[in-house]
Amino acid sequence: MNPGTTATDTLQVLLSSVQSDLDQVEAWLEKRMLDGPAELAPLLQHVARFRGKRLRAAYVLMIAKACGGVRKAHIEVAGIVEMIHAATLIHDDMLDEAVQRRQLDCVHVEWGPHTAVLLGDWVYSQAFLASTSMADQECSRVLAEATSKVCAGEMFQNLTRRDFELSEANYFSQVDGKTAALFEAGGQLAAYYAKVTEDQQHAAAQHGLLSGRAFQVVDDLLDLEGDEAKVGKSLGTDWARGKMTLPVIRLRDALEPQQREQLQESFHSDSARDELTCGPFADSLKDAVKDCRVEIEEMLEQAAQQLNTLPERGVAKDLGNLTRFLGQRKR
Repeated sequence: MNPGTTATDTLQVLLSSVQSDLDQVEAWLEKRMLDGPAELAPLLQHVARFRGKRLRAAYVLMIAKACGGVRKAHIEVAGIVEMIHAATLIHDDMLDEAVQRRQLDCVHVEWGPHTAVLLGDWVYSQAFLASTSMADQECSRVLAEATSKVCAGEMFQNLTRRDFELSEANYFSQVDGKTAALFEAGGQLAAYYAKVTEDQQHAAAQHGLLSGRAFQVVDDLLDLEGDEAKVGKSLGTDWARGKMTLPVIRLRDALEPQQREQLQESFHSDSARDELTCGPFADSLKDAVKDCRVEIEEMLEQAAQQLNTLPERGVAKDLGNLTRFLGQRKR
């Protein structure tokens, strides 16, 4: 990144090749979301203000371009993926007892948990209703499977809360469901509707899976060491709610028995993340974070290798640069 260039500026450059397509996705989403029942208008307008970087939509569109070009079906797939993601955020914020997202009150804070659950379900249903209007059932099938993985991953994570001995393998099993599955599905569908070979579709799906894993590990790091004012959402919720994430697993496994017992006591005491970042574990945590960043780089390099099979190598290179940038994000 050049001196004086912000992360937002860099991201805009990386997304410039699909910006006009992203604008089409945004218009599609506004029609689907804001044209809902009048009585839901305040809720839907509030959720619309959570609008983030539309990274999942951009990912679908860049895979499409790398496979030959963006078609109408890609705009729809990108919009449907964003709707499913929005539904998961509404539910996740409530489960994590988060207070803010994009510096706005979460839905459950403003309207209560019952409304948050039902609104998330409504957004899910609208996404799948949209998928049924496509030319074939592939979008519905792939995204139904992905959503099943997302729910299973979230439930697995919830069932293992307070499990200090959670293994790294089980952590990644959760990640592959709750986060990576939607990127994987987006890559697969983008390649499918571009009508490339099955091998290229598989490569695009694998790129999504590996990128999604890396994206979640970055999120886990931000939850520990991010700045809420910059990230724009509640942080420290993983540690406070008893979730073992990769940096904490790496920290746990590097400690001597006595310190490990101290960490376990802290883990079960609903302590704030400051006890990790500023307390007796701070130096060891820094080492664990460095290990995680190496892991992120390795996953993104493996992901980039998958792009070598796609027809438009220039766009594939741009996509590789985007995923590497996201692996270094601070928000």
